[in-house]
Amino acid sequence: MKKVFTFLFLIYWVPSVFGQTSVDVITGADYANEVYYSLENDTLKSSARNSWDIAFTTDQMSASVLANNGAGVMLYTYPGGAIGDWSTVDTTGTVWSPLFNSIEDWEFGAFNDATDTSSVFDYGWGVYNSTTHNVDGDSIYLVQLATGDFKKLAIIQKNSIQNVWTFQYADLDGQNDTTVTLDVSGFSEKSYVHYSVLNDSVVDQEPDERWQLLFTRYYDYNIPYYVTGVLANKGVQVQQVNGVSQESFLDYDAASFSDTISVIGSDWKIFSTSTFQYEIASDVVYFVQDTLGTDNSIWKLYFTGFGGSSTGTYSFVKQKMIPTGINDFLERNLTVYPNPAKQELNIIHDFGGNTEITIYNIAGQPVFKTQNFESIGLNKRILNISSLPSGMYSVLVRSENEVKSVKFIKQ
Repeated sequence: MKKVFTFLFLIYWVPSVFGQTSVDVITGADYANEVYYSLENDTLKSSARNSWDIAFTTDQMSASVLANNGAGVMLYTYPGGAIGDWSTVDTTGTVWSPLFNSIEDWEFGAFNDATDTSSVFDYGWGVYNSTTHNVDGDSIYLVQLATGDFKKLAIIQKNSIQNVWTFQYADLDGQNDTTVTLDVSGFSEKSYVHYSVLNDSVVDQEPDERWQLLFTRYYDYNIPYYVTGVLANKGVQVQQVNGVSQESFLDYDAASFSDTISVIGSDWKIFSTSTFQYEIASDVVYFVQDTLGTDNSIWKLYFTGFGGSSTGTYSFVKQKMIPTGINDFLERNLTVYPNPAKQELNIIHDFGGNTEITIYNIAGQPVFKTQNFESIGLNKRILNISSLPSGMYSVLVRSENEVKSVKFIKQ
């Protein structure tokens, strides 16, 4: 895995509970829209599902690029050469194997599907340069748009420091050659910036507000089949509990939350060939917590109906659960300087008690770890990082059930 994720290490919580609320999320006939949903504020934005073709992560430490599989966009690696062969692409006799977005981790979009996992610097479409901190493209892709038209496409570079993407696409015969420089540094409130190759334009697909759930259509390669279902945003953890009373069950296990984005997914419904209606699981409950948002409350939800392709309506019940007692989540302070750093890294934090500080490289591997007993209040630690190779890193500080991370650059 090429990204460090922040996990909440929690013990059992005793929840106080608000009332249950029935909700309808409508994606439209033939699932025409995808809906970005906030558990606190309900539907934030409904956007046409076929309005975009590819999407670039806004996370400076990520190299994820999505293809709009759910709208019929198909992506293939060009087997006839690398990025230097752009002008001589020839698809005659080509055998193509499709690439798909991961349904486990947003980090592995379709353009990352062919990542060489034996290399910590490989991202599928390109390779990380530890000197420049850029990811430099090395691959050519063939993209079949939802209209059926084909394009060749190459991601030339991600400038990680500036958070700027450069990519190029053209007709297979080289006509309509277009190079795009996409600065995503001003879109930190969004997870991805979406782009329409068909219309040569950026698409305002996501809301500006933080969302937890995406109601959409995607390819489930485990079946394999295209499905309609629910995916969780980055930083949202979900726990599924089977065989319980949907209305009364509250006893979630805070240690069993998962970062897999398709825990809710699509299998809470089954299409009956005898009634031609969707049957909804009557004993499955989900608990959802956003670990990156401003509200870290846990929500319970369970589904009560699905309208199918006629309306695209998801019906469910949600219930907010407020953690109480000594294990309430508390936002901690964590600052590092200088950034970029060369020899020493100063860490200022207010974690108390037995505290662990870990540095992770861009591949998610721990490269430094120290454990200390810290006093209550602000604490300072100075770490000697002179032996670390140049590159991007994350510092994660953990104490009891509290954890926080920040990123820095080693020059």
